[in-house]
Amino acid sequence: MSDPTALGAPRYRSVARPAKPLVVVGAIVAAVGVLVGLVVAAMGGWSIALGLVVILALVGLGWLVAKGPVTVTVTDRAVTVGYPVLSRRISMSDITDVGAGDHVNGFGHGWGVRWEGRGKWAYRVGGPMATVVHRRGRLGVSVDDAHEFVEAVVAARQDIA
Repeated sequence: MSDPTALGAPRYRSVARPAKPLVVVGAIVAAVGVLVGLVVAAMGGWSIALGLVVILALVGLGWLVAKGPVTVTVTDRAVTVGYPVLSRRISMSDITDVGAGDHVNGFGHGWGVRWEGRGKWAYRVGGPMATVVHRRGRLGVSVDDAHEFVEAVVAARQDIA
């Protein structure tokens, strides 16, 4: 954790990496992508290009599932959540509540970036989870330590009040 007294320094930073089952799933998706791509490419003609596209898409998806971390940074001004394909920034003035645990209350299940219903999103790779309630909905994120995350957001919100 950085020194919160330094101007612009993060109050909290977390890089949550995928849990071991995700690495296995990612490797399986990549392997299936290679096999399907080779089978399609073996048909010849235009199928060679399609096979290469299938290989690239599924190997890329496999890498994303196996290696894509969720990076969360809390500063005095915002909570920023990053994932290799999508990132999100929520202004501290828009945050109305924060809590440890998964309180998105959506209908989704699984890992990665998930849409959980109107205004509800989750960035999940396993491990502890925290939820940010903001003016446009809820955001669930995987973090290294949910309680430290909550403390950092609460402290930053008190400073703007």
